[in-house]
Amino acid sequence: MVSPDSGRQQGTMFFTPQTLLIAMAFILPVALPSLFSWMNGLLAVPVFFLFRTSKNERQTILTLRNGLLLAAGAAILLQQLVLFVFASTTLPLGYSLYRSAERGDTPAKAGAKGSIVLVCSWLLYWTVYGIIAGLHPYATLLTLLDGSFARVIEIYRTSNELPADILYNLEQIINSIREFLPKVLPGLLATSVIIMVWLNMVISNNLLYRLKPEKAAWPRFSQWQLPEKLVWLVIVAAMLLLLGNRAVEDAGYSLVILSVVLYSLQGIAVFIHFLERWKVPGYLRVILYVILAVQSYGLLLLALLGVADIWIDFRKLAVPTEINN
Repeated sequence: MVSPDSGRQQGTMFFTPQTLLIAMAFILPVALPSLFSWMNGLLAVPVFFLFRTSKNERQTILTLRNGLLLAAGAAILLQQLVLFVFASTTLPLGYSLYRSAERGDTPAKAGAKGSIVLVCSWLLYWTVYGIIAGLHPYATLLTLLDGSFARVIEIYRTSNELPADILYNLEQIINSIREFLPKVLPGLLATSVIIMVWLNMVISNNLLYRLKPEKAAWPRFSQWQLPEKLVWLVIVAAMLLLLGNRAVEDAGYSLVILSVVLYSLQGIAVFIHFLERWKVPGYLRVILYVILAVQSYGLLLLALLGVADIWIDFRKLAVPTEINN
């Protein structure tokens, strides 16, 4: 027979601090999307952190379940269940990163697995959403983007603030973007997945180093390195562009974008390594980050630095071969 005290204990366990934090993390982007919609891309962080720092995986699953039930209840009351379901697509990513950390996977391997999991999660969500709403998500996205560019042109036409020659040049540029965007949209979507997984990994790992250093999943970001074989992605992208076939050429553009982003992330790691090595003050680091961000060629320079690190090994991460006499 269950006593009243045991019932109160179970009720108390439901509202643990971890449960409330999970609930709050998933409620904020649903309740106030105009302010906290950016959190949708980082919700794997609390999931990963909770699993990584917990001693009991089963209890962690219960805590996560309770927090999600609270968030789902709030979403139903706010009539924002669709937003909550979309936010929940990052749950598999958080658990995938946790399992990778438990297995001792490298950051590159963990990121690759996490990217595959996130793509599958998003594909499932948008497939179901498209069936229910009766639309094709990818085609709808293209239509929305094209319509946005068309509205920009119309706004400038009706404003009568620009001279005719400047307006004509602006229309030519925007129309070129409208024509080129469908060719590279797959690459842009792929890079958004990569960047999202990378952000979740970096933020989670930094939080662990600050709060639970013994639970840190991977080395610090300045020591992360892409596999050397990934350079073939750049080679294949260049070959596809040189072939000239339209369909193949479009795939080449997407691979180029993906390559630039991947090696830019490695370039950032190399850049941070040098800042740490030279003990650059924090305020000066912020200035350098801003300069890189606003420079039109900043991303390309970082990508070149990342590619150069494959052969030069700026950080001396390659393990020397041990010669036995």
